[in-house]
Amino acid sequence: MSEPPPGTPELHVVRRRRPVTSAELLPAERAQLAKVWQPVDLDDVLLDEENEVETAEVVDGHGTLRYRLYGWNYGGGYLFPPDGLEPVASGAQHDMEHRSAGQRPLFAAMDRALKAGGHGFQQPLHFCWENDACWEGLT
Repeated sequence: MSEPPPGTPELHVVRRRRPVTSAELLPAERAQLAKVWQPVDLDDVLLDEENEVETAEVVDGHGTLRYRLYGWNYGGGYLFPPDGLEPVASGAQHDMEHRSAGQRPLFAAMDRALKAGGHGFQQPLHFCWENDACWEGLT
């Protein structure tokens, strides 16, 4: 598939940061990252330069916050809604996991947003949307 699937939203990665303490995070970011890293203390994770935790916001074409993107060394990544503790997508070893066929437009949008560049997000997360084999068997 070369053309993005129908319903692919326009998304942009903005406001990339590299926090080193939880005090630098917004309350939603702090809650989401604490859940991801539990039971390890979030400040210990952020302070450890080996992790290189990154945060970014994902906005639509109107600038409305749609997602929060997190990444760190060794290919860890999460995509969360603006608020809440249930991730929309997560992955390890740089590949975001496919959970349902309904994610395909979102994965296409995230792939395009990350490839657009200029946002500063450095963790190379892969949102595979173009390979049909990634989506076979998902409902």
